[in-house]
Amino acid sequence: MMRLHPECIPCFLSASLRAARILGLPGGKRWEVVERVAPLALGLPRGWPPLLVGGRVQRVVEEIAGTRDPFAGVKRLANEQALDRLGALRERIRGARDPLEEALRVAVAGNLIDFGVSDSFDLEEALARAERATDHFDYEGFRQALSAARRVLYVGDNAGEIAWDRLAVEELQRAGVEVVFAVRSGPALNDATLEDARFVGLDRLCRVIGTGAALPGITLATASEEFRREFQDADLVLAKGMGNFEGLVGESGKVFFLLVAKCLPVARELGVPVGTVVLRGDGPTTAA
Repeated sequence: MMRLHPECIPCFLSASLRAARILGLPGGKRWEVVERVAPLALGLPRGWPPLLVGGRVQRVVEEIAGTRDPFAGVKRLANEQALDRLGALRERIRGARDPLEEALRVAVAGNLIDFGVSDSFDLEEALARAERATDHFDYEGFRQALSAARRVLYVGDNAGEIAWDRLAVEELQRAGVEVVFAVRSGPALNDATLEDARFVGLDRLCRVIGTGAALPGITLATASEEFRREFQDADLVLAKGMGNFEGLVGESGKVFFLLVAKCLPVARELGVPVGTVVLRGDGPTTAA
C-alpha cells in the first residue's frame, strides 16, 4: 500500500470544500468542514494509505451536510456525458490497428477528464494525450500477461469514465477472457458504484461486484470476502485510477495499473512526472 505524503493533506481539504460547494453549503458550514477535516487528516496515522483518510473525510462532509452522497448529481451527469460519446469511441476502437490497445487508451483518456464539472470537455485533447503515452505505457507487458490469463478482475474508478471502461471490457472479452468488474460498495467522492455500473450497462456485459467498502480506492484489508476471493482467483487484475493504485500497489505481481498520475505523491511513488499516463505491472515503488 501507498502511505500518506505531506502533500495529501491540502488535497483532503480541497476535496471536502469542493463537495461543500457542490452542495451549496453556506460559509459557516464550509468553515465547519475545514475545522473538522484539517485536524482529522493531521491526526490519523501517517502509515495509512490516502484513500482511507479520504473515506474518513467524506464521512465528515456527509455528517455536516446531512446527505450520504454529495456527488450524486455530478456522477449522473458524468455518466450521461460519457455515454453520449460511447458509439463514436467504439467505432474508433474497432477501426484501430490493435483494438485492445486503443480501448485501454480510450479508457485512460476518461481518467483525464473531469466529467460532470462542466457541460463540455476537450475529448480530442484527452485522447491525444493518451495516444502519445509511450515510456510508461507498457502495453506489450500487459498483452503478454493477458495471453496467459483466463480471468481478469477489472477494478473501476470514477463515474463517467466507467462508461468507457465498457469498451475495454468488450475488447478483453474478444481476447477470450472472462471479466469481473468491481466498483465501490457505497458513495466515495465521484467514484463509481453499483448504481453507476448499471446506469452505463456494465452489468449487462459482465458480472459486476462491489469492493465491500465505501472508499475512494480499495485495500485487501478493507475489501469484502467476495472481492478478496475474486482477487485471488483472477489470473490478471487491471486496477484503474490513483485510489486503486494507492491501495493495491505491492500486493501482487499480477496487478496492472492504468491511471493518470494527477498528483505529486502518486507521481513520486511511480517515479514519473505529474500528468503522466501510466500502464504498468506492479513492482517496487520509487518513493523518495
